[in-house]
Amino acid sequence: MKLNKIKIACLCAFVLSCGALNADIRMPEIFGDNMVLQRQEKVKIWGQAEAGAVVKVEFFGQKVSTKAGENGNWSVRLSPMKADKTSREMKVYENGKLQKTFKNILVGEVWILGGQSNMEWTLRKTTQFERVKSEGEKPLIRFFIEPNSALAEQPQFFLPKGSKWITFDLGNSAISRSGVGYYFAEALLADLGVPVGLIDTPLGGSAMRTWIPEERFGENAFLSDCLKDFKKQKASYNYEKAMKKYKEGIAKWQAEVAEAKKHSKKAPEKPWALRSKPSPISPQRAQGTPSYLYNAKIAPIASYTARGFLWYQGESDANKNSLPHFESQFEILIDSWRNAWEKKDMPFIFVQLASFTTASDWAKTRSAQAAVSKKMKNVHMANIIDCGEEKDIHPKDKTTVGVRLEKLAMNKVYGKSSVLADAPDILKVSYKGSSAIARFNTYGSALEGRGDARGFEIFAGGKWKQCKAKLMGPDSVELSSPDGEKIEGVRYLWKNWARPDVWLYNAGGLPAVSFSCGGK
Repeated sequence: MKLNKIKIACLCAFVLSCGALNADIRMPEIFGDNMVLQRQEKVKIWGQAEAGAVVKVEFFGQKVSTKAGENGNWSVRLSPMKADKTSREMKVYENGKLQKTFKNILVGEVWILGGQSNMEWTLRKTTQFERVKSEGEKPLIRFFIEPNSALAEQPQFFLPKGSKWITFDLGNSAISRSGVGYYFAEALLADLGVPVGLIDTPLGGSAMRTWIPEERFGENAFLSDCLKDFKKQKASYNYEKAMKKYKEGIAKWQAEVAEAKKHSKKAPEKPWALRSKPSPISPQRAQGTPSYLYNAKIAPIASYTARGFLWYQGESDANKNSLPHFESQFEILIDSWRNAWEKKDMPFIFVQLASFTTASDWAKTRSAQAAVSKKMKNVHMANIIDCGEEKDIHPKDKTTVGVRLEKLAMNKVYGKSSVLADAPDILKVSYKGSSAIARFNTYGSALEGRGDARGFEIFAGGKWKQCKAKLMGPDSVELSSPDGEKIEGVRYLWKNWARPDVWLYNAGGLPAVSFSCGGK
């Protein structure tokens, strides 16, 4: 009997080893049909195979080989390629046997989209969707899509089920992708004439802490406290109990809706707490769980060769708890993503918050965003304070946003110095009694006022108040106190809902960045 058990065990081991020797190569879902590969850079391709297996990748006339390591992981680099609009195939071999064939691949520009709902906001809900729809398919624009609220406790190698590349064909999948991303890609395609691939990762309502790897949380007091609170909650979390409470809440809400319809009354909106199901691995919503979005959505695509990042977020970190730590969090996020892509100065272009009426302090949030763009190398900010809707946090004009991001990319990344991309920002304020001169960095494009002078305030007599303003040459504005008081501070558009007061632009139509100098 004992001998038979040994024979059976040996036979099982032999069968398993044979299976391993013939195991299929596994690769993250970021590699697939319809993908776009980055031009002009060494493109990284990676996956898993049997330990020690010879892996060969063939693409566009190149044949690159390597051996899988002891853990089965392998990676190769393709030599830099020119942009290519021709549909091509990639073949991946293990020990001489064809294992993977990826079809309809283009070579062009790849950008990673990140952030929250305004980056996620779908093309179909934007102001220019009908125009886009009338123009038909754009086969040179591709999106890589992931499930929105995927979570993981540890950094993942593979992506959640359903992750894939899609072509822009006006189907439901394509028009449900990022409007900001599409308008950026549309403009980039027009200017460069090369395919554009967008890796679409955002999640509505997500805070920065969800997109930062856990090992970086010790660098920021707020992040550290968030992590401690989360782990404390998780230790006592009961998923079954949470699901029971959720189902009871849904049933109660549905009953209220039915009752309202029965009496022809307006149905109650779905309560915020019921808009997402409890997670089996997190006591918090996906939008606030530290690191779990990074683990599930960013870690598996990290180092996929791309030109840069496009980021639109900040609304969820404008609250009184997170805002004092905004700059540090943002710097950590940018640095951690660059580290994940193994490029310390990888271009990072982001959107400053638009105008909106809110209880949070968006003026200070915009200031924190602007400060990060000044401190970090190759980090650039698109100012959209002249955009936004007073009572809707999701402005539908995503064309302006996408185009301004693209202008920054053209100027800062692709070296097109003739493209006006920088919004005027304050250089210094000089005070002289009841007058002050605000001088701006105009980046070579003269200031101009649109309509009556407005938007400026002065600090005089111990409080902020309205003032007179007028242009003084191509880069300066003179401010004067209407009652002759000494001016001790100047600010411009220092408010949440600022759009009606936007007055100062450059000749390229970019609004001046809001600021506050001096005062209290």
